[in-house]
Amino acid sequence: MSAAKTKPIYYEFVIEASSPATEIWLGDDAGYLVQKEVGEMRTSLLAGHYVVEFGLGTSPYPIHLKDDSRYTQAELEAGPTCLRPIPELPPE
Repeated sequence: MSAAKTKPIYYEFVIEASSPATEIWLGDDAGYLVQKEVGEMRTSLLAGHYVVEFGLGTSPYPIHLKDDSRYTQAELEAGPTCLRPIPELPPE
């Protein structure tokens, strides 16, 4: 008898930037780009650890997603920053 496959659970995820022109960069915990939006990000994601930046090369902020979540840029910037994960490429 095979084990039952569980369907992945996606959570609603929203980030509102302080300005409608602000870029929102979202990366995963391995440093890979997940999504980029301008002004507001509305998406569905699996639970996990992510990093968000407001403009490329700015301070990254950690996000631990485990439920439907909504953040503002001000809320995230009031919290701690983190190191930006650097993707590791396989050896040639």
